[in-house]
Amino acid sequence: MSWLTGKQIEIEVKRGKIKIDPYYEDQLNPNSYDYRLAPYLRRLLPNSKRGGFSCLDPKKDMKFEEIKIPKSGFLMRLGQAYLGYTIEKLGSDHFASLVTGKSSIGRLFINNHVCAGLIDQGFYNHITLEITVTMPTMLYPNMRFGQIFWFESVGEAKLYQGRYQGENRATPSRIHLDFSAK
Repeated sequence: MSWLTGKQIEIEVKRGKIKIDPYYEDQLNPNSYDYRLAPYLRRLLPNSKRGGFSCLDPKKDMKFEEIKIPKSGFLMRLGQAYLGYTIEKLGSDHFASLVTGKSSIGRLFINNHVCAGLIDQGFYNHITLEITVTMPTMLYPNMRFGQIFWFESVGEAKLYQGRYQGENRATPSRIHLDFSAK
C-alpha cells in the first residue's frame, strides 16, 4: 500500500482523480489535506424520561437536534455526543482514503471521529464526524479539524454505492435499516 504525498495529492486533484471542493493549497500537508469543520452540529438527544440515556439501540433510529455553531464558538460538553461534518466535499474513484484528527485537535482531547475513518473509492461528499470531548471545549465554525490522506488500492475497484452517498449534512447512523431489511 502506498500513501500519497502532499505533492501527489495536488497532482491528482489537478488531474481530477481526487475531488476536494473547495480546494485550498494552504490546507495541503506533506502527506495529507486538512479538512475544516462545517458550522452545524447535530447533538444526540436523551432517550429516557429522566433526560439521560438508557442505552443506544442499533435497531432504533436516534434523535438529534441541530445546532448552528456561532462565530463566537460553541461549548462542547462532557457526556454529549455530536455529529459534525466537513466543509469540503471529498472523494475519489481512484484512491481510498482515511480521515483522522490533527494533532492540534487531539491535544485539546477532542475525538473527532470515533471509528468511521475509511472512505471507500467512489464516495464523494461531506464526511460525517463523530465528535466527543474529554473536558468542556470550545469549537468554532470553519476551524481546521482533521486531515485526510489517500492511498492506492490494489485490484479492481468496486465503487461505493452505500446509503451515505449524497447527504449534505452530518448523517446519523442508518444501521437500523439493516434490521428492517432482513
